[in-house]
Amino acid sequence: MPSNNELYNILGVEPSASDAQIRSAYERMIAENPEGSPMHERIVQAYTVLSDIESRALYDVKGKLNKRGKRIRRTEQTDRKQKARFTLNTLFLAGAAVTTVLFILHWSGSIGTGPFYWACSISMLIKISEFILRLIP
Repeated sequence: MPSNNELYNILGVEPSASDAQIRSAYERMIAENPEGSPMHERIVQAYTVLSDIESRALYDVKGKLNKRGKRIRRTEQTDRKQKARFTLNTLFLAGAAVTTVLFILHWSGSIGTGPFYWACSISMLIKISEFILRLIP
């Protein structure tokens, strides 16, 4: 466990405290610090994180929160994956536009079927790659 126990210290409980102990500490601290006091928001934030089993577990593992009080979940790997998905979707949209133009040209008799089929298959390969990328955790 990380040494950062700030939220537990705000409520005045140990990291091994039960849900009932956290709730009673929260109620006691809220009664002592009315809504206008500077500690009120920090107490509410601490209780919000520690009362939810998932966010408490994440806090216990990571030991820190982002600026909004939520768990920081984004990693460099997820950022790269998001950028790759965005790039693939952009390429797919460009391919769809090219495919549409080629379809219109094929329909009018200006070109044969080859370029149209190539554009369709490339667009589909890009979209399939993006779907596969979604499946990777």
